Amino acid sequence: MKLPCMTDLWLFEQLTAPERKQVHDMAQRLSYRKGEFLFMEGDPASSVFLISAGRVRLFKVSDEGKEIVLGFLTVHDLLGEETLFADSRRTFSAQAVEPTRICACFKDDFEAMVAQNSSISKKVIQTLGQKLNKMAEQLSDVAIHGTRESVARTLARLAREYGETTEGGRRINFRLTHEELGALVGASRVMVTNVLKSLAEAGVINSEDSQHRFVVSHALMAQMENNREAEVLPPQPPCPCFETNPEA
Repeated sequence: MKLPCMTDLWLFEQLTAPERKQVHDMAQRLSYRKGEFLFMEGDPASSVFLISAGRVRLFKVSDEGKEIVLGFLTVHDLLGEETLFADSRRTFSAQAVEPTRICACFKDDFEAMVAQNSSISKKVIQTLGQKLNKMAEQLSDVAIHGTRESVARTLARLAREYGETTEGGRRINFRLTHEELGALVGASRVMVTNVLKSLAEAGVINSEDSQHRFVVSHALMAQMENNREAEVLPPQPPCPCFETNPEA
C-alpha cells in the first residue's frame, strides 16, 4: 500500500517535476509508537506534518489541569501549517493514539519552497480558513449546546469527516471511548455514558462492537447537517486537502 507523503498534497500540484523531487528529498519520514508525543504545547513550531498512517490526538491542558481534546487527525490530514508565517511555539500537544507514520517538512526548507511559488501561499490560506471553520464549530458545540446536543453534534461531525456509510448510518472509522468523547465535549465520562444510552434508546446512535466504533443514523446526520447550515454563513464550496498524484 502506497503511503501518502508531502508530494501527494494538492498544495504542490502546480510545481514542476524538479520542484516536486526537491520536496520529496527534503521531507523526513518519522514513526511514532502508541502514546508517543509528536510535540508538546510550548515546543518550538518548526515543522509541517502530514499523517501517512495512524491517528493523532490534539489536546490542551487548562490552568486547572483539565485536558481539553481539540480533535483527532487521521491519514492525509495536515498539521502545523501555521509555522510558515512566523516564529512561534506549539499552542497544543499532539500524541499518537496508535502506531503512526508522519511525513515532515521542516520550517526553513518549507518556507524556501513557498517563496519560490506564489500559488503555494494562496492554497495554504485556503487550508487555514478551513481549519478555522472547524474550530469555530467545535467551540460552538461546547459553549452553546447542552451535553446531549454536543455529543450528538460531535459524533455527527466526526462521522461526516472520518466516517463511512453503512446501512444503519455513518460509522466513525476509528475507536472513540466514552472518556475521549467526554474530553472532546467538555463533560464527564459518566455524563457522556448516560447521554449515549439516551441516544441509543432513541435509535439515533449505535455502538457496533467492543471497539467503540459509533454509528450515527442517517436521520441524525441529516438533522445535524440542517442545524449546522442554519447556524453559519452560507457554506463555501468544499476545498479538498490534497489530490493523489499516481506518478509521485
